[in-house]
Amino acid sequence: MIKSNFESVEITRINIFQNRFLIANTSKTLLMGDLEKSLISEIPWISNGSEKFFFDNESVCMAYNVGELTIVEYGSNDILGSCRTEHMSPHLISVRINEQPYRASNYDGEAMPSFGGQEPDNKKVAYLLDIQTIRIVDLTFGSSVAQISHDAKIDFLELNTGANLILFRDKRHRLHIFDIDLQKRSTLLPFCNYAQWVPEADVIVAQNRKTLCVWYNPSSPDKMTTIEINGDIEEIERLNGHTTVIVDEGMQQSRYQLKEGLILFGNAINVDNLL
Repeated sequence: MIKSNFESVEITRINIFQNRFLIANTSKTLLMGDLEKSLISEIPWISNGSEKFFFDNESVCMAYNVGELTIVEYGSNDILGSCRTEHMSPHLISVRINEQPYRASNYDGEAMPSFGGQEPDNKKVAYLLDIQTIRIVDLTFGSSVAQISHDAKIDFLELNTGANLILFRDKRHRLHIFDIDLQKRSTLLPFCNYAQWVPEADVIVAQNRKTLCVWYNPSSPDKMTTIEINGDIEEIERLNGHTTVIVDEGMQQSRYQLKEGLILFGNAINVDNLL
């Protein structure tokens, strides 16, 4: 049974999305829930009926209303963060919530000790401040950690699992990567018609016309593995210890298996660097 945490407040409307995510309204609050994980959040909210909700990230619900994006972590009754943007799309918002640990370094590059044996939260959002500017915010502290100004309209962006790298593409189909810690940008491809981080891995898959491009170590943009293909990348599948790039070739699909050993090795290095 779903009910409000506030006395004498009744739920007036309930909607279920994707057979999993719950949105419920009272006269004073908004309830957001992940029914699969049995996590419910409730925040103060006066609805005007025009809100749009996004469930692309399983850790948070995103509510968008009149240029204001509100981010709520399932199970918490506090707003995790909010920002102003006129460009709300799953391809233009990226949120990472504790998918890899993070520990700040001191000026000598050595990891600072954690307090109480626990790692600090690693919660970040990347979004468009305007069509040519990306802003990245640390949601734990509510502070901006990077702002990237570009010379063309940006049509795709995505943080990696550790939220220390961001991949983005512009309308000229150029693919770039930005290292948040080093504040350094590199161009990966002069033409790109598909790009994505491999799920749960710091590995980039992209397509340059008839070439499948893979970066097993994104910190070395010049080290790229290529595979010739005859179609368009459709999706990346990670299943039973295998990572496969599925390519639509019109009448059939082809599957290209990535090197899992390199993926696991890269993940281990990246986590060690974060720690």
